[in-house]
Amino acid sequence: MKLWTIIAAACALLIPDAPAAAHGHGWQVSLVGETGMWGGFREVSSGGPGDAWVMRAGLPPLRWNGAEWRGETGKAGPYLVRQAGQGVIWTFTDGAARVDVRRLAEGRWSRLPIEAESAHVTAAVATGADDCWAAGLRLSREGMTDGLWHWEGQAWRTIAAPLPISDLAATPDGQVWALSSPGESNLGYGGERTASILRWTGGEWLRTPIPPIALPEEGHLELNDIAMPYAGLGYAVGAITVRGVPSEAVVLRWDGVSWERLPHRPAATAYTHVATDGGSGLWLAAARRGRPDTLVRFVDGAWSQVSVTPEGGADGHVRGLANVPGTPQMWATVETGGRSAVLSYR
Repeated sequence: MKLWTIIAAACALLIPDAPAAAHGHGWQVSLVGETGMWGGFREVSSGGPGDAWVMRAGLPPLRWNGAEWRGETGKAGPYLVRQAGQGVIWTFTDGAARVDVRRLAEGRWSRLPIEAESAHVTAAVATGADDCWAAGLRLSREGMTDGLWHWEGQAWRTIAAPLPISDLAATPDGQVWALSSPGESNLGYGGERTASILRWTGGEWLRTPIPPIALPEEGHLELNDIAMPYAGLGYAVGAITVRGVPSEAVVLRWDGVSWERLPHRPAATAYTHVATDGGSGLWLAAARRGRPDTLVRFVDGAWSQVSVTPEGGADGHVRGLANVPGTPQMWATVETGGRSAVLSYR
């Protein structure tokens, strides 16, 4: 334990801060753990200042209670957690006959399974205790197919979508958005390589046109994450890739009417995660070809960069990024030097 304390303190000193550090804010190490096959920190989510979850590979998740991280009891799962404000939590765990979905609301857990055999949920968003979307894949004799399910208060309903859904996001007032982006594997996409952004109208999914983007030979647009801070403001991020390798980063902004591509286009970079900073700005995770990942801040039209790799380290990969709703506080999970770390921003 003493060694972990020393490592955490050292990492805190070695993670350079963004310009906001002059005001007493900065990224610090909250927890350090082993990586390896089991236990590596993955996705992070938060429902408020006293509640956050970190997924661990092959182990029960960790939960922040406002003072410390504690491991949840039970079987090794869930692998996906979504929160809809303070005290409303949705968890997803695989099962052979169904997806085991559990919801915490008003201090009580309920089991709300998705009755879909051999299904795996890859993306979800919850806007409250009675509204949740889940997208994923199903393996059958016919091969891999996509699925989309919507909990509307009483049961899960299968929803038709014009394209497979790879990510979901919602505005604070409950408007739901989705990405359809094939990535490298094309699972469930039938060879389709066109990235799209969709919006739920309340009755159907509609594509929202994105600006034309010039692509190099064998190049593709891949969108990795979407954040919708307000009804009239949104961001979708990713990269132009060539044979799966990032050529330049892509940041699209929604102004309430249309999407535009921002001129910020760092080479050999893919943005993998994006989250609001609690105001009008953003935090992004940048995967850079041949170099460690970084955290990137966008606020008041300016971009700045923060290293997540201790000095002298050869790697560093951001696995998760989340805002603490209603605050400028952030959480991030990082793998570096054979260890996983949970970072906090205050």
